[in-house]
Amino acid sequence: MPRPIFQSPIFILQFSVLLAFTTSTFSQAIFPSPVLTSLSPLGGKPGTSVELTLRGTDLDGPKAVLIGDRSIPIASVTKAALALPADLKPGLHDLRFVGRYGVSNPRVFQVSNHTNVESPGTNAKPDKAHPVKVGDAIQGAFKATTPQWFTFEAKKGQTITASFDGPRFDTRTELLGAVTDLQGRELARLKKGAMSFTAPADGSYRLRLHELMHRVGDDYGFRVVLDGSAPQTAQISPIGPIRPISIGETVKGTFQGIHSYDLAFKTGQRFVIQVLSHQLGHATDPHLVIENLKADGSTTAQAEVADAAVVTPAPGLIKVENRDPLYAFEAKADGTFRITLNDNFATALPFELRVAEKGSERLVAMNTLLPKAANAKTGEMGFANVLRGGINALEVAVQNRNTFSEAIELKADKLPAGVTSLGGFIGKGQSLGYIAFQAAADAPAGAGVVSSLPESAYVCFEAKDATREVLLTRQSGPPAIGVSSLSTPALIVTDKTDLLEVPADGKLEIALKVTRHAEFADAIKLKAIGLIDAAKAPEADIPAKADVGKFTLDVKALKLAPGDYGFILQGPAKMKVRRNLEELAEAEKKAKEAAEALTKAKADQTPKAAELVKTAEKAKTEADKAVKDQTTKAAPKDATFIVWSNPIRVRVVAKK
Repeated sequence: MPRPIFQSPIFILQFSVLLAFTTSTFSQAIFPSPVLTSLSPLGGKPGTSVELTLRGTDLDGPKAVLIGDRSIPIASVTKAALALPADLKPGLHDLRFVGRYGVSNPRVFQVSNHTNVESPGTNAKPDKAHPVKVGDAIQGAFKATTPQWFTFEAKKGQTITASFDGPRFDTRTELLGAVTDLQGRELARLKKGAMSFTAPADGSYRLRLHELMHRVGDDYGFRVVLDGSAPQTAQISPIGPIRPISIGETVKGTFQGIHSYDLAFKTGQRFVIQVLSHQLGHATDPHLVIENLKADGSTTAQAEVADAAVVTPAPGLIKVENRDPLYAFEAKADGTFRITLNDNFATALPFELRVAEKGSERLVAMNTLLPKAANAKTGEMGFANVLRGGINALEVAVQNRNTFSEAIELKADKLPAGVTSLGGFIGKGQSLGYIAFQAAADAPAGAGVVSSLPESAYVCFEAKDATREVLLTRQSGPPAIGVSSLSTPALIVTDKTDLLEVPADGKLEIALKVTRHAEFADAIKLKAIGLIDAAKAPEADIPAKADVGKFTLDVKALKLAPGDYGFILQGPAKMKVRRNLEELAEAEKKAKEAAEALTKAKADQTPKAAELVKTAEKAKTEADKAVKDQTTKAAPKDATFIVWSNPIRVRVVAKK
């Protein structure tokens, strides 16, 4: 299930883009890949059918939508009949479009047992308020700057709650609302996406909803649930005296003041002290102080930790920020730690304090882009589609790495038809890796969820200027991988796929084999990503028309310490793309049928021949025009593709 979105806490955006184009130009210059910008409605009831409308780019050849890992067929992107399975679990789900060019980015779709009510949009005044009931999910979008009004019945003393958080639903909406009586007196107000209202008497009440800045468009949708239950209130645990804690124990509480714990340990024990709050989706900044507690009650400093170490090299799409502190320790003697914990933001939000032999590492998958251009300002969503006959990779950042962390093998199964996982590797000292997928030359267009990676992060909206706009990301469930009907410009694989060994003061030459598309003959420049900062990463140059290449890894120059490393080669390739070929073929078929019908009409000897010829000529004219239009749309156009190698794993050994 998707997790709440925040504009700053868990993920701060540092965008890497292919070229410094605006969003519209970018969509034309890069190879077709579905981008889903909005959907309506934002939710539905299990066991029912909803009329789903999807908006975005490259939504050609609709096949299905993925809701979580469930594939549901659709025939169009406008008012498509979407049959929601009866056993679909209530909650927030990722909905993705699947079509000719693979799978789109996810948007949030809520499944609940509430009755769905669509706002008509004509309810712009109190006397035009649309009737709803407690237990309804009110859905709509702001297409005008005026508020939308609703009316409902309530009993005296009945508590009614309403909630909507726009970013949590992948919309730009910042919703304001209020409940009034029929005389216009305000009785309750929607604050920070939530409202609680207790009816003072039996009767009718009105609910007013409007967008904070009166912005309009498809991006400004809403889904407000009216519930009759009392609001949930956070339970604040008392601070109390200093309490003992042991290795293997987890303490759950809420920040309010300072919490203190004593931890006893024995010689040789290894453990990790970890705080989880920011990573749980809370706008917190935990602060951890660890002191050595002496027998006389005095203390000496051991460590002070504010934030976890940053992921280096930084991911290409999203810079992972983690405000939760973590401390790994191996005891050289018996002792006791005094652990003190508080929130720098002085909130009363939840936290978990864990003391364990191993830290809880988190793998967060992201779509990838080429290294950032020097003057790039745009923010893109990235791509998760494998081209036929090619390779694509997902970037995987690992949070909560520490000195005890081991190497990680990245694996995947239950993939779309025709797709094979090439795996990936994150070395002991690394926090960033890539898991690669290869599609057969005849792989059918489709998509599947990579369930082996439990978490992912996405850009919610593309940005023309990421330095000026408020940039939103969303932390979510497993990522998806798709298959495009387009063929890759080139397949690049290493001559050897096993572990390669190189001394710390040496160089490693890796032979590359290149299988080219018939129409692609350009030179290829590849960059090694995952080892060091992409701007300084070593490169491989493959000459034009060449079917072999070489990548040289200068271990001494990169100052790689002995150990195992994983990385991958990636680069751009330009090739012409023809779109709408299926539509062109269908138009040519109909034009041929129209021509045959005209010939048949002209040969007719009945009194209706003239009328038949006139009708057939009109049909042929329309069919010929359709062929002409589709031919124009299918004209070859330059597009920039991303080409990848298979993952590469090397072992750096000590100098000989």
